[in-house]
Amino acid sequence: MQDLYKKFKDYGKVKLNEPLAKHTTFKIGGPASFFVTVTETKKLVELLTLLDGKGIDYFIHGGGSNTLASDAGYVGVVVDIKTRNTEVQEDVFIADAGCVTVAVAQKSMSAGLTGFEWGVGVPGTIGGAVRGNAGAMGGDMKKDILKVEVYKDGEVITMTNEECEFGYRDSVFKHDGGVILRVYLQLKKAEPDAQLMKKALEHLQYRNSTQPQGFASSGCIFKNPECGMSRKTGSRSAGQNAECLEKLREIDAEKMEQFEKVGKISAGWLIEQAGLKGKKRGKVEISDKHGNFMLNTGGASADDVLGLIDEVKQEVYTRFGIELEEEVAIL
Repeated sequence: MQDLYKKFKDYGKVKLNEPLAKHTTFKIGGPASFFVTVTETKKLVELLTLLDGKGIDYFIHGGGSNTLASDAGYVGVVVDIKTRNTEVQEDVFIADAGCVTVAVAQKSMSAGLTGFEWGVGVPGTIGGAVRGNAGAMGGDMKKDILKVEVYKDGEVITMTNEECEFGYRDSVFKHDGGVILRVYLQLKKAEPDAQLMKKALEHLQYRNSTQPQGFASSGCIFKNPECGMSRKTGSRSAGQNAECLEKLREIDAEKMEQFEKVGKISAGWLIEQAGLKGKKRGKVEISDKHGNFMLNTGGASADDVLGLIDEVKQEVYTRFGIELEEEVAIL
């Protein structure tokens, strides 16, 4: 272990047996064998090449949001990406993967570019936002990405928007691997940034008014399930049928009309209709403000969260015939 410790120091700051609870917004997680913080893209590529060459398991850590780390921790290397360089080329904003998404939104507005105001309320890093196709207020990464630079199989490659295969809270990186190194956002030149900041603040105020504050959480636990007709097949979305949707219309026809227009049902609303707001397991509680948030009320364990996730999935399926799928990454 000492030999690896010395070697990893060539690439960044290294900590042994570092509690992941210190590095996730959920404040949950046991120790990682190695926690390596890298601040240069060149060093990041060299480290990843070394880890792949030696067959050492590693996990890419961004801002620590949308992640539930195991109580047992992680046997391997957690690579903490804190590369923070940015650049503007005409109407393209370029950011290293470790840039905080909020900072990217703010800097793009300051540079007189519009299109990424919605990012001002998104936690975590821009690399993580691309991987999960993060979105808010009608925007998402798919709409803004021009291309990305990626480390994969010992090489640095450039991938187009189409090659990223973006889906709802999904991308090719969740399935075929690859570590995002740098992000290119295709934005538009704008008028004075005061108006852009006003718009961004409106996004942020709305987000804060609808989401719980004051407790540790990972953000939304579940993806919003699809509803209505599939554009590809002309059939109902997987796991749903006309009877299931009709039952939901009986609960709130107006709300369901809104959901069917956008093609997705709010997971938080389903959890609320199942009477699960405020439900507790250990030190974890479902927010009474937003049903898709689980809160660490102090000293919560990953096992408590996983148990509550299973309870919610079972209850929502029993009542409405809808299978919820986790949005949070489980390490």
